[in-house]
Amino acid sequence: MFTERPTQYPCPCCGYVVYRQQPGNHEVCPICRWEDDLSQLRFAGMIGGVNDVSLIQAQKNFIEFGGCSRRKALEAQRPLPGKQRDTAWRPFNPDIDNIEVPQRGEDYANTYPFQDTTVLYYWRPTYWRRISG
Repeated sequence: MFTERPTQYPCPCCGYVVYRQQPGNHEVCPICRWEDDLSQLRFAGMIGGVNDVSLIQAQKNFIEFGGCSRRKALEAQRPLPGKQRDTAWRPFNPDIDNIEVPQRGEDYANTYPFQDTTVLYYWRPTYWRRISG
């Protein structure tokens, strides 16, 4: 007997709870078409992951024209009735979010929080780079 796993993880681009697996499993959001990329979640300003724009730019694009990029906006869908955003989600804010910037030549392969990748959600109190105060 197959039972479908409940949707429980938000898309970091649009904030809607659409993913069935924790961040880093390359699911594609049906609402904004963002592909869940662990590197682009960790380094939100990074261009060159599986998505053709950074997460920061994708959020701006979603607000402006309903998709993570102009090209993918054509495939994006409006949220179905009952679909909700993560209650704490908000777009990236450079004044309060301590987003990591990758350093050239640095090997980050063994530095990801694979046990619980939700600590990369910058909008949550559990964010691993949260600055107190």
